[in-house]
Amino acid sequence: MSTFVLAIALLLAPVVSFEKFYASIRAEGLTFTDEMKSLDGKRVRLRGYAVDHPRIENGLFLTRFEHEDPHGVEEHDLPFDSVAVIWKKDIVLPPIPRRPTVEGVLRLGNRTFGESQVVTITLEDATPVVPEADAKK
Repeated sequence: MSTFVLAIALLLAPVVSFEKFYASIRAEGLTFTDEMKSLDGKRVRLRGYAVDHPRIENGLFLTRFEHEDPHGVEEHDLPFDSVAVIWKKDIVLPPIPRRPTVEGVLRLGNRTFGESQVVTITLEDATPVVPEADAKK
């Protein structure tokens, strides 16, 4: 695949948002929207807030809003719609801002990280989306 074709493919990754994740949220469980189901296994972009704690090996968690525990005792509890981002192997990561945009392969379904962090959405083989002006520096 030529570099030009790859560049165009990267530009075409659809943008998803936390609001588009679930069609319903009930005691019986979560139901993904048809849009999210259609994007499962495809590259997408998402912007969210990077979570400082807990951390995961070779990745991070993204949340809709800044994640902090006002009581200082539940730092390991993540919001139900948190997304695990697993970085692409063998890339050099630039400094990740507090609210990054990332691109990766969307995977739907429960996945456990560490001892107790369960997420329903994962972005695998992810890369940070660096603004063109920053990339030229």
